[in-house]
Amino acid sequence: MIINEQPKRVTDVVATMAIEDMYLSREFVDELVKVANGKRTSESLRQEVIKKYAR
Repeated sequence: MIINEQPKRVTDVVATMAIEDMYLSREFVDELVKVANGKRTSESLRQEVIKKYAR
């Protein structure tokens, strides 16, 4: 992956979510950037979201 593609990928995710009327907080976008940079796994972020929003 080319480094310049990472911000575009995060922007694409944010835009796709907005199309579905699901707006992401700045904090969550920061976490997506960490995933894109390899500083966090997508699985750990997924588990955190599940834990936070599970009923």
